[in-house]
Amino acid sequence: MKKIFWVLILLIIVLIGTGSGGYYIYSTVIDTNTFYEGIKIEDYPMGGRTKAEGLDYIKGEKEKEIANSSMMLIYDGIPYDELGLGDIGYSFDYDRAIDKAYNLGREGNIVRRYKAIKDIKKNGVTISLEPKYHRDKLSEVVENISKDLYIESKDAIFDFNNGNISIKPEEAGRRVNGEQLSKLIEENMDRLEEISIPMEVIEPKYTKEYYSKINGIIGEFSTSFKNSGEGRKKNIRLSANAFDGKIVHPGEDISYNDTTGPVQKKFGYEEAPVIIEGELIPGIGGGVCQTSTTLYNALLLADLTILERHPHSIPPNYVNKGQDAAIATGYLDLKFKNDFDYPIYISSKVVGDRVYFYIYGDKASRDYTVKIQPEITQSIEYKVHEELDTNLPAGSKELVRQGRNGYKVKTYKSIIKDGKVIDKKQITGDYYRERDYIYKIGPEEKPVVHEETEAPIPKNPLE
Repeated sequence: MKKIFWVLILLIIVLIGTGSGGYYIYSTVIDTNTFYEGIKIEDYPMGGRTKAEGLDYIKGEKEKEIANSSMMLIYDGIPYDELGLGDIGYSFDYDRAIDKAYNLGREGNIVRRYKAIKDIKKNGVTISLEPKYHRDKLSEVVENISKDLYIESKDAIFDFNNGNISIKPEEAGRRVNGEQLSKLIEENMDRLEEISIPMEVIEPKYTKEYYSKINGIIGEFSTSFKNSGEGRKKNIRLSANAFDGKIVHPGEDISYNDTTGPVQKKFGYEEAPVIIEGELIPGIGGGVCQTSTTLYNALLLADLTILERHPHSIPPNYVNKGQDAAIATGYLDLKFKNDFDYPIYISSKVVGDRVYFYIYGDKASRDYTVKIQPEITQSIEYKVHEELDTNLPAGSKELVRQGRNGYKVKTYKSIIKDGKVIDKKQITGDYYRERDYIYKIGPEEKPVVHEETEAPIPKNPLE
């Protein structure tokens, strides 16, 4: 019994001693508010510092590094600018690294934590900092570089100079490949090596070689306005001038009405005879249809694609039937397209009493000519109608409406090569409607009857 008593006493002493030692270890080794010894963030030891102290320490050291870190940007083999990491808002996720480092040795029960702390102190643990930067600041840097190094390309300049053609050569431009530069900077933040700014050449749209294909006349036509009044002459000059110097690029559609603009007095057009519903009456812009007709025939001879064209209701006298092109703002138009693989140049001029249109293109590549042949397929004679008007004097006759013959016309286009027709097709079919004469006539005159009275035969006085 006495033996058991002393065993119990010894056990109590051991337990008390063990508890005191465990408490000491817990309070001095485990239960602290500082990083455990052996913990580093990057190359910086954190042991013995509180979280706040550790954050200030690591942030201060790394910000010094960032302030002294930059990469050289090279343009065309020459240093262009030094880009500091601070310029793009470069930094690190300090809070995440601090939390991760502080939590080391603080998971599990006391025994597990104690072992982890001892292991950290013996072998050490290093936490990496995760870099970050402001994408909007990087975009701003790249945008500023792009603006500074951008050079706009310059197209070749075509100068007609009254047929003495000259061409000023084009100039290539340059621009920064912003997307690629951003990627190079992002990938270089840890290496800080030199970066050659990636550039792209901006090729001009129109080159000297392109414009050199305008080398000669491929279609021309003229019409006379000899008997026109001054207003009509001015309208022809004004509308023709709207096309002078116009370049039509491959695939481009052109509208006559869009090019000349509204035919209105405020734009300089004057009053002259115009055709409205088959009648010649005074109107603003008379004569512009002669311009469109002259252009139309030059386009046909140049073999350009006609998209829209309309005949007149009355055949004009300045061109063959079937070769006219009427226009009316908002109603009738002349439209064409350049289906060639080279540009065309339109030149117009008025000399004396004629208007001329010239279509320039790649004459050097043209091995054929075009011929336009209208053919009157039917001539329809007018009729004469007389309407009685009792208000007119008897036997009188008064013209109400002028008549004219009608015509049906087919127009053909022939392609001629080496003096032979290799292709011929109908391009239009027109009907110029006939119009009957109308007269008003007075009542018929009544015949005048003259009555004769016979005188009595005198008696022979000898009887």
